[in-house]
Amino acid sequence: MPFLFVLILVSCQKEESIPFLSEEFSINSASTNATYTINVAFPQDYNPNTQSYATMYVLDGEENFNFVAENCERISRELSAANVLVVSIGYGRDRAIDYTPSDANEGGGGAAQFMSFVKDELIPRIESDYAADTARESRIILGHSFGGLFAAYAFTNDNAVFGNYLMLSPSIWYDNEIILKMEKENRSSIANRHQLVYLGLGELEGGGRMLAPFQAFYLQLQSNYPGIALEKQLQPHLDHSGSKNPNILDGLHFYFQNR
Repeated sequence: MPFLFVLILVSCQKEESIPFLSEEFSINSASTNATYTINVAFPQDYNPNTQSYATMYVLDGEENFNFVAENCERISRELSAANVLVVSIGYGRDRAIDYTPSDANEGGGGAAQFMSFVKDELIPRIESDYAADTARESRIILGHSFGGLFAAYAFTNDNAVFGNYLMLSPSIWYDNEIILKMEKENRSSIANRHQLVYLGLGELEGGGRMLAPFQAFYLQLQSNYPGIALEKQLQPHLDHSGSKNPNILDGLHFYFQNR
């Protein structure tokens, strides 16, 4: 496979920029009949001959790849922890199709097909072509809004794939809070697994439809999952968009400290 490495230099919150190497390729998915652009960022000490790496799968890749990749490098350094491969998934079909668990007014309900793409097409390629650890506990999914909803869907409906979930402003309200029903239906088969879950929201999202189902999902996990490492964060004075990057940072810190 030809390698296309790109040196990316980005800045974050007026801190010193951290360069990282990345590679880009595309996958034509048989599961969704769509083409996805995939970017992979490598730890600065990446050496496929000597070690394997945990892998963070990032939804809404076009928006979030650079920020997540740079801050994984930064935070892993600060904590003297091994960094991860960051795999961003670009848009194939509309995100309101790929990230939603059921057909409703706000979305097309294509999460099952998108999950098949991630599980059966993308992850095997990453774990074949790169030094990615193949264990469930070494896979992380990160998503915001509908992306957070999809991470919750992966948790409830295909829990054997990922052991770590960073759900940022997840749209648990979607389709009459169907994710809460899916969690209850699947709880008996997944509750005793080790789970690492970060749930983040903006404080200013509390006035709408976001907060109550978010709190309900948190309480279901807190009450029924004995092996869970669980964190909930409300970013003060921030709304749906403004809370995203602060919650990414807090979620990454939580992951690297508790994995």
